[in-house]
Amino acid sequence: MSAAVGLGLARLRRRPGATLTQGLVLAVAVALLGAMILFIGHSLRTMTATATRSVPLDLQGPVTSYQQASTLAQRIGREPDVAQSSPVATAPFTGIGHHGAEGATAAGSGQVLAVPPNYFSHIETFRFLHGGLRPGQIVLDQQLAATLRARLGDTVTLHLGGGGTRRFKVGGVAIVSSSDVLFQPLNPLAGPAPAQPPANVAILPTATFAHTIGRVLPTLKGSSTGAAAVPGAATGVQWQVQVQLDRAALEGGTPSQALTKAGQIRNSIERELTGQIRFVDNLSADLETAAGDALYAEALFILLAVPGALLALGLAYLAALGTVDRDRRELALLRARGASRRSLLGMAAVESSLVGLLAGALGAGVSFLAVSVLVEGSVGLTVARGAVVVGVCIALAILGGFVARLGTGLRSLSETVASGRRGSGRSGKPLWQRLYLDLLCLALSGLVFWLTASTGFSAVVNPDSNPTLSLSIYMFFAPALLWIGATLLLVRLRGRLFGWTARLLGGAAGGTGRRRFLLASASRRGAAINRGLIFVGLLLAFGVSMGVFARTYDQQAGVDAQLTLGADITAQAPPGVTASKGLARKIAAVPGVSATSPVDHSYAYVGPDLQDVFGIEPRTISSATTLRDSYFLGAGAQTLMTRLQENPSGILVSKETILDYSLKEGDLLRLRVLDHRTGRFHIVPFHVVGVVQEFPAAPRDSFMVANLSYLSAADHGGGPNTVFAASSENPSTVGRRVTQATKGYGVTVKNIDEQTAQTVSSITTVDLTGISRLEQAFAILLAAAAMWLFVSLVVEERRHEFATMAALGASLRDIGAFVRTEALAVLGGAVILAAGLGWLMAEMLVAMLQHVFDPPPDSLAVPWGFIALLGAGALAGAVLASVVAAISLRRLPLGQTLREDTAQR
Repeated sequence: MSAAVGLGLARLRRRPGATLTQGLVLAVAVALLGAMILFIGHSLRTMTATATRSVPLDLQGPVTSYQQASTLAQRIGREPDVAQSSPVATAPFTGIGHHGAEGATAAGSGQVLAVPPNYFSHIETFRFLHGGLRPGQIVLDQQLAATLRARLGDTVTLHLGGGGTRRFKVGGVAIVSSSDVLFQPLNPLAGPAPAQPPANVAILPTATFAHTIGRVLPTLKGSSTGAAAVPGAATGVQWQVQVQLDRAALEGGTPSQALTKAGQIRNSIERELTGQIRFVDNLSADLETAAGDALYAEALFILLAVPGALLALGLAYLAALGTVDRDRRELALLRARGASRRSLLGMAAVESSLVGLLAGALGAGVSFLAVSVLVEGSVGLTVARGAVVVGVCIALAILGGFVARLGTGLRSLSETVASGRRGSGRSGKPLWQRLYLDLLCLALSGLVFWLTASTGFSAVVNPDSNPTLSLSIYMFFAPALLWIGATLLLVRLRGRLFGWTARLLGGAAGGTGRRRFLLASASRRGAAINRGLIFVGLLLAFGVSMGVFARTYDQQAGVDAQLTLGADITAQAPPGVTASKGLARKIAAVPGVSATSPVDHSYAYVGPDLQDVFGIEPRTISSATTLRDSYFLGAGAQTLMTRLQENPSGILVSKETILDYSLKEGDLLRLRVLDHRTGRFHIVPFHVVGVVQEFPAAPRDSFMVANLSYLSAADHGGGPNTVFAASSENPSTVGRRVTQATKGYGVTVKNIDEQTAQTVSSITTVDLTGISRLEQAFAILLAAAAMWLFVSLVVEERRHEFATMAALGASLRDIGAFVRTEALAVLGGAVILAAGLGWLMAEMLVAMLQHVFDPPPDSLAVPWGFIALLGAGALAGAVLASVVAAISLRRLPLGQTLREDTAQR
């Protein structure tokens, strides 16, 4: 072993240039991998944090009494990883009245929410506009306060079931932002369930509620399976324990890990309190969605990162080729002097370990620098994560260097010593060429792609507690087989196509001129040129495919974000505020707002199904948001908007509802709509005028679109509660202006920039900005490095030939022309290969993932700027390497080189 160490150290000292080149190439390759590890880990942790922080209320456990709720809340609050546990209650009221200076006002039925004073420590289901929660006083939702014209200090009368009443002093006004969660049916077996939010909400302290309303209304026994699904259905008090988990215990890992942890915490609590409480788990429901998105993200990262990483490590093999003939002769000499194959393998391991150790450490540092420069914000780098990245980079650098070393020198260990000293290699086709695996891979790739495209392949996320991504193996086979088949085909050709082209161009040049001579020389080096073409061309093709896909992905993420949010800017306000305060006109007057349109988002029942209903103004909606023809079936967007405007009772029904209820255009559709004035549902007739499959701000399953005026007259809900606004300037800037203009009205303003980063509905939730920047930067750097290595190999492989030419009187300019000719040949062929293979790969990736784009892209988006930089990087590498090669040719020791050649013979 000591002999192997000594030989390895001696060889590294003897070849400082080759050692430095190999180390730098390995450092760049593992830096890309290290940066990918950092970014992917950061992305998954960000998805976890976003999912957990978006849940206003984690767990809800129904119980049967105030005493039980208080006792269990105290016990649960002491459990590990529980941030807050509170006794809470909900109860219905049949009406509420107010006598003030402006006369008597009244509102219909609604729900009372009872919470303790410390409720706001970690739970944010509502927020105060004025006043606060005080013993013996009531807090009114903003909409209810506006309806009653009640102010702080006024007295309101709450009408309860059975004729009971209670009077309370108004202590505050609040905006309830999570009424769908607070008043949902609490059935732990069914889990979170959709519910029609109550029209009116009042809030009381838990102690006040227990001594007033809690003594009048009966208590619901067990879980209220449907008690909150329909306003007015609940007849008694639902006591519950609301629990918020400690976010520090959940964040820091992947969504799947957070889902598992949340389930463990819930199960631990239920096990400790067996038979006393079971929870409706809102957090796990959201984490399941995030875990599915994370699986999509991991699959996408694999498709994008693995080819680049393998090509980057392949450069280490290209760097090792520069000394392959010299290595074979040295190894043959060592074997002739008694070195065993085991000692030679140990020497290779020592060399790879030393170079890999330094290259891995340097690559890890480069990865940290690249991530800090190219990725916005912090990636949460800690000492432990940094140590893992350093360890992975060093291990990969050592492994990559050892494999490259064996790949270039392994043959000399199996051949005779005499053959190794002559530098000759074995002839004959390898097995894969005889079996035509390259053509088979390409044929299978095309077949698999055709099958997936024609059969409408779709990835499916298993919605169990441990989500798994049901990906057909087709999803990986098509692009993987394309890469493998294209690479093997280029190896099979061995430059024959280029040699034929060079001879053809040389013959067309005529005579014995300089151009013909250069082309003839290049034609005889087709195999060497083909080797450079494989690495440079595949790297450029990878860059093109990744750039085109990332730009298309970003384009569709923007479209998806607008579809999710509704418009460039949306302003959500309590019903009645939009109409009474003229919010649409106020927002339209804000600088940077080009158009506005009011929208009423409400709910209605189609049979037993509760569905979203959007009341719109068909005349103005198109100017405030984007309506694509692909959103509708049977007619274009403008046609259906005109049809809706001409039919006051017209309604556009989602494709799912059309199929479920066998509807067709012109059919009468009776919906059960909540009358906010009476608190009761009544039948409202609509007529189907078209089919819609996507609509701004609508969910992705069942929904309907109707005329705003007709819907407002039917539900008496106070008019629109959302304003869509189109922006002619930066949406974030205009959004802040809209927030300032609507300050004090309880308006929530969102913009498209925020939504692009927060969309949580499909694979386009994954932000590719960081990974695309990293891979684009490394693609440019690696393309330049590949050209540098190829030119360096040309000089190394032809050094004896160039020395002979110089000894015969050839000028350095003429000798350099051979180098430039081969460099231009590789660069030109690589550009052609990148244009074809890169575009085909991007088409394949987009087509195979088309089902997760919402809506699918109409065409690929081309990042011309990046493609130009990619080509410029490769050209710069070739030019710089040619300049360095010219300098090295001037310093070429002719006598020593020719003597080496003679000695070899």
